[in-house]
Amino acid sequence: MFMKDKSKDMSHIVKTQRNVIGGENWYGENFKNKIDGLTEAQAFERPVARVHTVAELISHITVWRDSIIGKLKGQPTGLTMESPENWKDNELLKQEGWERLKREFYESAETLVGLLEKREDAFLEETYNGNGHDWRRLLEGLIQHDIYHLGQIAITLKLME
Repeated sequence: MFMKDKSKDMSHIVKTQRNVIGGENWYGENFKNKIDGLTEAQAFERPVARVHTVAELISHITVWRDSIIGKLKGQPTGLTMESPENWKDNELLKQEGWERLKREFYESAETLVGLLEKREDAFLEETYNGNGHDWRRLLEGLIQHDIYHLGQIAITLKLME
């Protein structure tokens, strides 16, 4: 008798998340390709007023990913669009340093994948925080969020040429 894989959709989400970070994608880019070779100066450069620096974007992505990791661990999270940590000031981020920001970015990606690999597809249909939204929507939205900001990083780097 044929048995349906209980984690087919979750496996796809995990694979997609990994590819966005450092794998092959149809759109031809990933975070490793874009940020691994950047110097500290490049990461914090603002090529045009009101455009986020690469460091600001990486911090923002990490903050939201960490919020989802907290949700997965059952920890309350109060992160909102208005939270100060949503978009940290570039000068504050300089104090943290580019290497630390990158390390935290990659560590959070691995933590997320590690938590998701333990789950079956049924989890994706469960709701979180009592808001009526399911995990599938949140996790697919996170991937979309990361890709959106990867595009912003590409534009920022292009403006720096």
